[in-house]
Amino acid sequence: MDRQVRIQLAGGLALAATGALGVLVVSPERALASLAGTADRPVLFALALVGLYGVRSLVLWPISALSLLVGFVYGPAVGIPIGLAGAVYTCLPPYLLARYAPRQRGPLARLHALGRSAVEVTGDLRGLIAARLVPLPADAVSYAAGLAEVPVGRYALGTALGETPWVVATVLAGASMRTFALEAAGSTLSLLLAATLLGVVLLSGPAYRHLRRRGVLDGPAIDQ
Repeated sequence: MDRQVRIQLAGGLALAATGALGVLVVSPERALASLAGTADRPVLFALALVGLYGVRSLVLWPISALSLLVGFVYGPAVGIPIGLAGAVYTCLPPYLLARYAPRQRGPLARLHALGRSAVEVTGDLRGLIAARLVPLPADAVSYAAGLAEVPVGRYALGTALGETPWVVATVLAGASMRTFALEAAGSTLSLLLAATLLGVVLLSGPAYRHLRRRGVLDGPAIDQ
């Protein structure tokens, strides 16, 4: 077996094992409940929060779990910008890992080709925003963007824009836990549905044009 393929397989197995360990051994509910108990020590809480955002992708926790905690502790006014910054920061490790992984041969070479093809159809920024808006696993999108060689600046911008409705919704939900604000919690569902619809709309035009060029669909061209 080619050395590069062995490295890819070993890396994939290591990530899978780490993720399984994080899911099975340390539940996000227990860890975040413990962290919330340190909210009265702001510096310690902030340092622990930065650490959790940094390792979140390794243990396969959802970003929403941390956004809920941020909303619960800080409230919407402070929690939303912190949650957005955290969402971009926590999505960087898988992106960078995939961006600089050896992929001249093996499974990653094929995934790289598929990713580049998708970017050519949707555009890197537009495609990333749409992928973040629809309810796809955040880390899968990060790995895909890295393999597709989306520039880091566009990656950060697309992640921030696409994650905005999800972060806002979960921060508001976390803040509502302190006051049992049913109206605020209920409004988040409408926001998430609108975000998903917007993501589908962003992808529909490029997908339609791509299918027309391949002769799969007939009809007038759509300029978007």
